[in-house]
Amino acid sequence: MRYRSFFWPAILIVFGVIALGVNLGAISSGRLYRLADLWPLILVVIGLVSISRRAWQGATRDLAAALIVLLAVGGAAAYVAARGPVPTGSETLNTSDTVGSLDQATLHVSAGAATLRVDSSDALGADLYRAHIEYSGPKPTVSLDRGTGILEISHSDDFALFAGRRFALTLEVSPAVTWNISVDAGSANDTLNLSALKVGSIKLSTGASHDVITLGTPAGIVPISIVGGDVNLLVHRPAGTEASVHVSAGAVNLSADGTQYHGVGDEAWQSSGYDQAGNGYRVEVSGGASTVTMDTSAAQ
Repeated sequence: MRYRSFFWPAILIVFGVIALGVNLGAISSGRLYRLADLWPLILVVIGLVSISRRAWQGATRDLAAALIVLLAVGGAAAYVAARGPVPTGSETLNTSDTVGSLDQATLHVSAGAATLRVDSSDALGADLYRAHIEYSGPKPTVSLDRGTGILEISHSDDFALFAGRRFALTLEVSPAVTWNISVDAGSANDTLNLSALKVGSIKLSTGASHDVITLGTPAGIVPISIVGGDVNLLVHRPAGTEASVHVSAGAVNLSADGTQYHGVGDEAWQSSGYDQAGNGYRVEVSGGASTVTMDTSAAQ
């Protein structure tokens, strides 16, 4: 006898009811976003239904599948009711913390899509940083581990199930400490004004990015790593500062101090005194397509 499952018809009914509730205003968009937290439940339900199909036969099997789906729907409804809706409008968050005994700090930003601006400021006084965040969806988390000096700023994107989430971070940081900067994002638009900072390292990992980095005088050879599917990078450094650039990508457009390189695969450049220099910047770029410019002009 041909097996007919209640599982997929039940799933269609559930999604139909949810869509109808949203259209009628019975389910707010904020609560719909909250359902995105439960996407792993779909995998659990599919697994349990698969087990029931092997453990039972006939009507018992169909009833078990239906009960599994109903329990999952009931649990999801209880979760949304308990947690409440996710805010869908644009909100702001302002936060800061003090330098204390830190002499080195690491900024790590993690977001699905981010607009990031970092500036050094002598006006912070005893503060290590002051952050202003404009966001939609879940509230970003900001934490400072004084044991490691790691300033963690993250924003969940619910695995990109819902587009249009906003995360714009404006960050003022103290020049009193050495900074390491790390960004992990699906896409990013970064402006890093670091000319007055002591920079230990920079690492940007994105799916696609447009990055403008203004650097100051280096202490030692400072590594800068950019990894992404589509990279557009502009680096300004002080005149007389030694530097090297290595780009590994499917398509490369490299401009370094006015010299142009175009190709597929690897392209590299370094200033004349880089090999003998004790201080400088080492830039490594890897991406599917990369446009990289290194110059000694100030940012506009």
